Amino acid sequence: MSEIRVMPLPKVTGVWDHDFSKYPDRIRIPMSDGRVITYHIDVEMPHPCLEAAIKNIERISEIR
Repeated sequence: MSEIRVMPLPKVTGVWDHDFSKYPDRIRIPMSDGRVITYHIDVEMPHPCLEAAIKNIERISEIR
């Protein structure tokens, strides 16, 4: 790898977008090349209930 990697600097800033957020919704990290990079929290979405309902309907249809 011929490129020099840019290193993050230790001053991380948390940004809360909502009053109900326990953890920062975004964090801003300054880099050694002068840029500031923003990372967003990875929100886990609940399992889709519709998929489970469709599977249950298919099972009922097979029984009949």
